[in-house]
Amino acid sequence: MLASVIREIIAPVLREAPQECGIATITEVEVSSDYAFVTVTVSALRHPELLLPFLERQCKRLQRDIGRGVSLARVPTLRFRLDERPERGDRIDRLLRGDTASPSDIEAR
Repeated sequence: MLASVIREIIAPVLREAPQECGIATITEVEVSSDYAFVTVTVSALRHPELLLPFLERQCKRLQRDIGRGVSLARVPTLRFRLDERPERGDRIDRLLRGDTASPSDIEAR
């Protein structure tokens, strides 16, 4: 329940992410058992490395919005991380094809 409320609060902010990111999405929201931390896993179509700094700058605003949206004694601390599954999936696909070149090597071709 708390994870879905937090997802609803953060999702609209992703629309404000840098345009270089393309489409940004939340792939997972994990709430610690003591409700002290919430880890939000995000992904971006392009330049995902720009997404984390953007979200870190929005953290105070998001904490405030979460505090208004949930009735807990203490608002959980937000943590953001990039979803690495797409990169791992691409790497597995390359290995299965027998292509051992890195993505940057492939783009240079």
